[in-house]
Formats: sequence, C-alpha cells, structure tokens
Amino acid sequence: MPDFSARNGYTLALTLVILVVIGILVSTFYEMVKSEHIESGHRFRDAQAELEFESGINYAFYRMQNEHKPWRTDSLQHVSANGNIRFSLSQSQDGAFARTRVYNRDSSRIFDVHSGFIAPPRPALTLLASHADLALVGNARIEGGTAIKNGTLTYSSHYKMPAGKKALFDTLYTGDTLDCFDTLKFYPELSRKQFTEKFERENCIFDGNESISGKINCKTVIFQGESQCHSCRIDADRVFVRGNSTFKNANVVSRSIFLKESPKLSGTFFAQDTLEISLDSPQKSTVNFIVQGRKSGEAQYTGRLNINKLQASDILAVFMGDNWDETMLGTPVNIADSVKIRGTVVSRGTVNFSGELNGHMIAYHLGFYEDNEFWRGFFKDGKITGDTSVHTLLPDIIYLGGEASYAK
Repeated sequence: MPDFSARNGYTLALTLVILVVIGILVSTFYEMVKSEHIESGHRFRDAQAELEFESGINYAFYRMQNEHKPWRTDSLQHVSANGNIRFSLSQSQDGAFARTRVYNRDSSRIFDVHSGFIAPPRPALTLLASHADLALVGNARIEGGTAIKNGTLTYSSHYKMPAGKKALFDTLYTGDTLDCFDTLKFYPELSRKQFTEKFERENCIFDGNESISGKINCKTVIFQGESQCHSCRIDADRVFVRGNSTFKNANVVSRSIFLKESPKLSGTFFAQDTLEISLDSPQKSTVNFIVQGRKSGEAQYTGRLNINKLQASDILAVFMGDNWDETMLGTPVNIADSVKIRGTVVSRGTVNFSGELNGHMIAYHLGFYEDNEFWRGFFKDGKITGDTSVHTLLPDIIYLGGEASYAK
C-alpha cells in the first residue's frame, strides 16, 4: 500500500521551501523598492538643492546686471510663490570687489565668490577727459583704436618731443555718444571703509616655508623666503612681499603694498595710498593691482600705482581716483618701459605709460615728466595693442556694463 504519511511529509517540506523562497523574494523586492525610494528621495533633494542654488546665483547676477550700478544687500530671503524654491543671498563689499554669497534652504550648497563684470570689448585706448588731445612721441604705438570724447590724435611735431618713424596709430573714435562715456562710472565711496586703522598685532613676519591661510590683521606684514599665503585675507597698514613667497587667491587690503623680487602671485592687492611693483619673475596667474587714492589736502592728493618691472599674462591695474580731479598735479599711475603685460588698465587719473600692453587701457589723460617739465597729452615710446580676447573681471565699483561673473 502507498505510504501517504511520507508523501504528505514531502509535500509539506516542499511547500515550506517554496514559501521561504517566496518570502525571500518578497523581502528582496521590498528592500529594492525601499532602497530605490530612498535613492529617489536623495536624488530629488539633490536636484532641489541644485535648483535653489542655481536660482540664487542667477538672481544675484540678474540684479547686478539690471541695477546699472553696484548692487548690495545684507541678507535677501527668497521664496517662490508655490514655496518650492527657497534661497538666501548677500552681496557685500570685501576689499576692492563685491563678495556674493548664495545658500539654498538647508545650506547644503554654498556659493561664496568675488563677483564683478566682464566688460564688453573696447578700443585699445580710451581717454576720459572732456577734452583730451594726444600726441605720439618717439616710438609710441596705438593699434586697435583710440576713443576720445572731444580732442585730437596726432604725431607730435614739437621740436623737443618729435614722433619717430615707428610711431603709429590707427582708428580714431570721437564723440560724447560713445558707449564707454555713457556707461562708465566710478563708485569709490563703497570701498573707502575697507582700510582699517586698528590692528591686533604690530608685526607679522612669515619666513622659511611657513604656510598661512585665513585672516591676518597686523600693522606691518612681511612675507619673504619660501613663505606661502593660501586664500588668506590680510588687513594691514604696510605689506611687504619679497623673496620666493607664494600668494594664491589672496585678498590683501593695506594702506601701502610693496611687491618685489620673485614671488608668485594670484588674487587682489588693494592699496589705499601706495602700490609699488617691481617683480623679477613672470606672473602667470590672474592678479589685480588696485589703488583707491584720497585727497589729503586742499590741493594735495595721496595715491600712487607704480609698476616698475612686470611681465604678466592676466593683469588688472586700477587707480580708482577717489575725489581726484584735473587740478591734482602729477601722474598717479606710472608704468615703466620694462613692463610687458596682457590685461586691462583703468585710471581715473593721468597715466605715464611707456611699457607694452596687450588688451585695453582707459585713462583720464596720458602724460609724463621729463627734466621737471610735465608733458600732458603726450604719449612717449609705449605700445598699446587692442586684444579682444582679453576678458578681465572688473570690480563692480567700476561700472562699465557687460556680463556679471565671478573670480574662479
């Protein structure tokens, strides 16, 4: 006779195995669904954070481009009508540049940069004075166009300052309707208070292989030897940089700054009164040299940018000219014949230029001293070549229009 009890036992065991397998499959499927749900949640939150982050950046740049002047806000909170997008941002003065900070709702994304404008293409030389005659002397050359609101551009026939055979200029743009004269504005009042008179320490000397980051607040700061400054902010009365020191993404704010010998520089060097540059080694990174300037007497002015020796491929040199006018004597910007740079020079004052520039220059006048005589409206031996591939980031306290951007 058949053994039904054995058959039932086999069937029961098989059923249990099948149920266990089904249970494992169900559990595995559930875990997969749960894991995918969690992962979908993470992707959604990441996408939401990215959307809020990008919306904040786009809004900041939109406001910058539509104000037609520097835009500042302490803390702006934005919530969309349906509440899906939330971000906060601030735009404050930080040295010579604006600092833009954008946060999404849970601060998982933070955008913290120096911002400004990439100016539209300009002629090789633009003179800002209401009437600016310019005569070329010696081997002076301007290639790429000259814009003058009202005035003339000629080869000098003065017997003391004649033009040479190699002197050259090409296109002359005149008229007060040119875009540059309509849009260019200076806002030095926003950066006046960046210079402190109170310091935590008297002297800070960095030598050897010292590497510094963060904030430094000293009356006198010296970097020499192989010392390094990485993403540091320096507030000082006097700053000396020499030797083979390295500055990477620096933000230096001081009454006076002296740069010499063979340091490697990147970042911004912002001086109130004096910025002296005499560098032996070529500079390959982006460097901003900016002087505020100030009126120090009835007819006296303090503010000087002297570039005595420099070879560089990405330079912004600026004289803000706070309260400067034509009654102030002298040339606040002096760029020597040993200087060869690519970039942009902007000066609210008179420029004595005898070096080589590939890019653009905007100045009030050109002129120089020789034998204690001032030759205003004369350009001697220098060379200015327009370069439309130069896209310098200007601080927004110099408003020239263009595209809002940030220092990378």
